[in-house]
Amino acid sequence: MDAVTVRTDDVDQARAEVGRVFCPHRLIPQAGVRSIQLRMAARRVGGVGVIDLDYGQAVRIQPPALDTFYLVQIPRAGSTVVRHAGNTVTSTPGVASVLSPYDASDMHWSEGSPHRIFYADRRAVDRELARLLGRPVDDPIRFDVGMVMTTSTAQAWARGVAFLADELSRPMDASLFDHPQVAARFEQALIGQLLLAHQHTHSDLLAEPGHHPNPGRLVRRACALISDHHGEPLTVGDVAQALRVSVRTLQDCFRRELRTTPTAYLRACRLDAAHRALRAAEPGASVTTVALQHGFVHLGRFATEYRTRFGETPSTTLRR
Repeated sequence: MDAVTVRTDDVDQARAEVGRVFCPHRLIPQAGVRSIQLRMAARRVGGVGVIDLDYGQAVRIQPPALDTFYLVQIPRAGSTVVRHAGNTVTSTPGVASVLSPYDASDMHWSEGSPHRIFYADRRAVDRELARLLGRPVDDPIRFDVGMVMTTSTAQAWARGVAFLADELSRPMDASLFDHPQVAARFEQALIGQLLLAHQHTHSDLLAEPGHHPNPGRLVRRACALISDHHGEPLTVGDVAQALRVSVRTLQDCFRRELRTTPTAYLRACRLDAAHRALRAAEPGASVTTVALQHGFVHLGRFATEYRTRFGETPSTTLRR
């Protein structure tokens, strides 16, 4: 994991330090502003990151095309006027701004507008869309500039970003994301949720109905693949990609054939494996270690699902 923390009142230093985290850019204090109070904490793991950024005063920021990454900028207070890709959005705590890598931006941050910014590597976004669709897409992914944050899907995604920020703020060796498989799964989940929650140039493809000429055979192959590889950093997108279908098609076939979802089937396989591991655990083993080894990041949710499936808590199984 990478982490950078900066505090400065010097405009030139602020421009340089923020530029190292993002890219070189113009930073101009607005009329009447003589100094700023930059406070920045930037944390990254793999292809995603969270940056908490506050200039303290009203500033104008003009970055070129980002080229290699996407940004979702969520004001925690105040407002920001964002011009990007021919569109203008007034961003507030209820409306995030989304910058795609292909166009320059011109942003006016008001005084007292601290932002939480989600960073996603362009290649990671391309890979996740390919997983969701079951095939790569040649055209660039361009998100709508304004993202309404009050919908249930956007709020679920924002909770994931908050969880990422909290874990990346923990000391070395104390974060769930110190485990590379856990970090990779969470990265894919956050980017996938963003692709499903916010409109972009390929949203119509994701919304297309899923059809398959032989749904029973597809589901059997998917179940076999999940059963054989559930102990690996496997996602439903990976399964769909391996079987050369879209995630939507795979989900539709699971609903029709098994009245469940591929995600639920994968989770059940992992719960069963965790159950076996807890029953066979050596003295000194912990529930947390077993849960993480089987891909469960949210330990409270793991305990709830485990109890629902097996009628007892993970710790009860471990003590037997």
